[in-house]
Amino acid sequence: MRRWTRFLALALCILSILTLSGCGGLGGGKASKTVAVLFPDSSEIWQRSGSSLKDSLQKVGFVVDLRFAKTANEQTEQFHTAVNQEPLTIIIGAVDGKALKDTLAEAAAQGIPVIAYDRLIMDSPHVSYFVGFDAEEIGRMQARSIERALRLKDPAGSDNIEIFAGDPEDSNSYLFYNGAMEILSPYLGAGRLHVPSGEAIFKQTATEDWSAEKAKARMERILQSDYANGRPIGAILSPNDNLAGGIREALELHYKGKWPFITGLDADPEGIRAIADGRQGMTIDKSPALPVKECLRLVQEIEAGQSVPTTSKVNNGMREVPAFLCKPSVIYKSNLKSVHKANEY
Repeated sequence: MRRWTRFLALALCILSILTLSGCGGLGGGKASKTVAVLFPDSSEIWQRSGSSLKDSLQKVGFVVDLRFAKTANEQTEQFHTAVNQEPLTIIIGAVDGKALKDTLAEAAAQGIPVIAYDRLIMDSPHVSYFVGFDAEEIGRMQARSIERALRLKDPAGSDNIEIFAGDPEDSNSYLFYNGAMEILSPYLGAGRLHVPSGEAIFKQTATEDWSAEKAKARMERILQSDYANGRPIGAILSPNDNLAGGIREALELHYKGKWPFITGLDADPEGIRAIADGRQGMTIDKSPALPVKECLRLVQEIEAGQSVPTTSKVNNGMREVPAFLCKPSVIYKSNLKSVHKANEY
């Protein structure tokens, strides 16, 4: 009887050790080699980034469950599925940065760290890390380009500007806008810049779904109502190349004056060609390779149970989220040939 009791105790001890080793929390690294990657199905850029991240993780031995979602509800269901699989971590480019705030608690309860990729998830204390670019600084870079193109620091004269912002469901849209207006607002207040349409606040300038067609329609309306008398446009603040494309189409149809300086972001092929042709003033290259590299390093350190130090933080409305911020580059016509991304087109 004693022999049987000792055998049973030993078996229970071994079972306990195995159970504990399979349920390690964030501090000690989880046993799973699976990484869930949940990205929007909204553009070719997200598709390329997802494939690149999957390939990079698989090369070093991780199993990657990559899913794309068209809607916030679809992504929420994908997140539920991912949590049930108990992955090492979940990397998510949010379709809607606010819709997931309650859902993240499920991952936190399981000790699964959540990495927000490129788009910060707002109003949740359960975002473990952010990997991407400084969106407010991107807005400042666009506005500084306008500042330089229009020579706004010169005391004399004034210029007209029209302002476009991104999708209100994307947290980056607010950050791009806020960063740009930090630079442009003093010139608006001093009368150095004017907005003839009167549409300058975020709600008036936001473009649902990042739709080029909606940007085109709004630009056409503005041209027909506020520039019909031949009034010139000095610059147009566009938060990305896609919207800039719609804006250019409207200008080609309805505007006869000197071509304005138009900003952009993403260094997409049409944006690059427009810069080469003088129909867009600049774009910003957010090289997908940079956040992919940061994510790979971060996942490896999470697996090892190591602390992941960073000097940067971004505020999501609930906490200061440790952030790994990559540095973008500005592309003008003057440096077009020297930028590696531009040489692909």
